[in-house]
Amino acid sequence: MPFYRAYGLTIRSDIELPALPQVEGEAYDIDFRAGPVTPGDGGETKFRNWEASEGRFLAHFYDVCRVLVTGGDNVVYDRLPGNDDSQIVSVLLGTCLAAILMQRRILPIHSCCVLTDRGAVLVMGPSGAGKSTTLGGLLELGLPMLADDVTGLTIDANGRPIAVPAFPAIRLWQDSLERLGHVSTGLPRVRSDMEKFYLPASSFHDRPEPIRGIVRLAPTNGEQLKIDPIAPADQVETLSRFIFRKNFIDGMNLRRFAFGHVASTVNAVTMLKAARPATGIEPRELARRVLAAMDELEASRHRQAMSPA
Repeated sequence: MPFYRAYGLTIRSDIELPALPQVEGEAYDIDFRAGPVTPGDGGETKFRNWEASEGRFLAHFYDVCRVLVTGGDNVVYDRLPGNDDSQIVSVLLGTCLAAILMQRRILPIHSCCVLTDRGAVLVMGPSGAGKSTTLGGLLELGLPMLADDVTGLTIDANGRPIAVPAFPAIRLWQDSLERLGHVSTGLPRVRSDMEKFYLPASSFHDRPEPIRGIVRLAPTNGEQLKIDPIAPADQVETLSRFIFRKNFIDGMNLRRFAFGHVASTVNAVTMLKAARPATGIEPRELARRVLAAMDELEASRHRQAMSPA
């Protein structure tokens, strides 16, 4: 049975995971396997298509599968008739990995992430805000990727927020692929029923790194890119909004853990909001200007800290 690597964890899987690098060895951290999943096994908290309790999570993806995630190390998927492996894998690498990370006290943040010479930078935003496009621009600047869509967030022994790298592939819709100068020929699909593909990352950094800053993308009808600091009073809410599968937190009794990670992070990093026009700015230029604004804000704060009171 092959072993794979994601979020610094080794996964044993009885189903092929085409986006993840394979690794050698006998020890593993997480087990993906087919098996029966019985509704009601997730726990006492029930909401629409999922149920949970501390250390347990069960979800029902209609016409695809049921999954049970337990103990931060075990995922059982119960395939329903009429679907293929790609649909199962999409669930495993999305919702199931998010639940695994939470159970391991790693907070999944809906963001792409790259490494700069001063630390990791996360870019968050709602669907359609331009995360994939911005990531493409950051990669054009020669920065290695840590995550394309969900970044792991943990706090080290010194209280520093740390970005945990995901895996070396970028999930892109057909139009985003073309906008970034790629073609889909030969690329594996994220799901067979979607025009979305795994593009191998041109440069991937596979080690956890301290977080330097966080950028919140926001679409705008304006014609100019506008970048501003996020006010301290808004920082906790802003980061909390982009916890991936946020509703699972309370179901698994993890609110204290999540709030602690968010509060520690916003107290330690630079946070910016970038209002991005729908047209008129190339991805590379967008990325350059966001990083320049981060440089400028950090330099300004350093001067203030060094000036006599």
